[in-house]
Amino acid sequence: MSEFNLVDKPWIPCIGLDGKQSEAGIYDTLLNAHELREIYDDSPLVTVAIHRLLLAILYRVHSGPKSFAEWRRLYQRAKFDRRMVSDYLNQWRVRFSLFAGKYPFFQMGGLETTRAVSINRLATECASGNNATLFDHSGDQEEVTWPPAQAAKRLLACQSFALGFGKSGNAKINGKDEALPYSADAIALRGMNIWMQGPTLFGTLMVNLAPAEDKSLPPWELNDPHQYRDRCCGKGRKVVTSLGVVDRLTWQSRLVRLIPNGATVSRMFFTQGRSADKSAGDPMKVYRVSKEEGISALPLSSAKAAWRDAHSILTIPVPDSQERRPECFNLLARARAAGAIEPDKRFVVHIVGLASAPNKAGKFLLWRHERMPIRAALLGDTSLIERLGTLLQGAGQGASELYSRAKRIARFFRVPDGHEPSQNEWDDINKVVDDIDPRPAYWARLETHFFDLLENLPNDWDAASDNWKPDEQQVATYTWRDHVKDEARRALEEGIRSLGTTARAIQAVARIRTDFNDDDLKPPPPKTDRAKQKGKGGKKK
Repeated sequence: MSEFNLVDKPWIPCIGLDGKQSEAGIYDTLLNAHELREIYDDSPLVTVAIHRLLLAILYRVHSGPKSFAEWRRLYQRAKFDRRMVSDYLNQWRVRFSLFAGKYPFFQMGGLETTRAVSINRLATECASGNNATLFDHSGDQEEVTWPPAQAAKRLLACQSFALGFGKSGNAKINGKDEALPYSADAIALRGMNIWMQGPTLFGTLMVNLAPAEDKSLPPWELNDPHQYRDRCCGKGRKVVTSLGVVDRLTWQSRLVRLIPNGATVSRMFFTQGRSADKSAGDPMKVYRVSKEEGISALPLSSAKAAWRDAHSILTIPVPDSQERRPECFNLLARARAAGAIEPDKRFVVHIVGLASAPNKAGKFLLWRHERMPIRAALLGDTSLIERLGTLLQGAGQGASELYSRAKRIARFFRVPDGHEPSQNEWDDINKVVDDIDPRPAYWARLETHFFDLLENLPNDWDAASDNWKPDEQQVATYTWRDHVKDEARRALEEGIRSLGTTARAIQAVARIRTDFNDDDLKPPPPKTDRAKQKGKGGKKK
């Protein structure tokens, strides 16, 4: 196969400012970033992986930025410097060749395994090897061929999102037999991957290029690109923890060597590479502390959309805390405070992740790519973020009230005389609850209203006085609460409609109020407060 160099050959899926789609190499993507809207692939995992690669390249092109002042100078140029980008990519061009002999890009040139496997194994969302079937139903036995551009995208995604839980087997590396430890999760697999999108790709890359004193190197600048790979050590494994931001962004989670076949690729050598460093250092992650897991990346939930966790995602950690939020939020907050970015400037928060089954970390149910609009003013203001959390908590209380009413209606429907239900009757009641459950429709319809809240909540705050405006001027807050009450009523009425118009159904529904007021959205007091309230009126000591 002829050389396929990622610097020049088109493979990155770009969308122009005019909405037209095209593919470009790394060089053209960076130099024309100010004329492109975004990078977008049908696979969210590929989209994340390409952003991580381009950010790593930019950190090396600029040897930083090391400070906010450096970042501000780069941002004000409004496009990337042609000479700096060209000089760097020309210096390392040979290491970006997908099928090079000694240094193939993001691979190990001297790798051989007992047998070659399907290239499907590169796609986490495909059914291959130990990968769970999500949307793809192809397998290792089916011959799949990809052009080099597709292979390059999937290779990047695999290094970021490969699943563990499989036996690696033995391999030859540069002719030497080596036993390799069991495969482990890739660096970006666990937790949400979050970045900010600006009006152009240049703006997107810059608002995610958070200043860092980083001296780590990407694999293409190393004489041994896999010198940090896992090695067997007795019955355990020897691992190398993160050396810096660039190291994390270009992590080699698997040892791979693509086997070209004419103008396509269908097979490869594939085995364990480097175990993920799960410490709180990935710039795209949210890290929270819990008693059960200590510090860990906030996961994507299979049961709810990511916007419902907006407060957890946006919360500014207290000083000296182990907790972290994505560095792009901190950078934008600082840029807004310094006047480099207008407070009303709008961005889009991208959230990509794989969601696992509850209490089953190895069973993935789906992957998702969500977007949320946001204004720069919100990211650095603790009061605004706390107000957002309170409003989301009220919506959650509305959902709890919805479920409670649905359960009471179901009980009256199945046990109209009000006696204590038997186990069989409870089974019937729960089936009715499942049939009429209004919560999915309620949450789905609130999403658009929540996006409006995100954009307009800063208008309820008087930045000059650092105070909330008078009640009648808090338009976003009260509009959101009205939407919550309206959507709760609408969802409940639609749910109970499925019970029909029998006398029993009418009687069951008549016992329950379908409208909602402000008290229905108030969360219950904390347990300590409830205990105090319960103690009031009791015997005096």
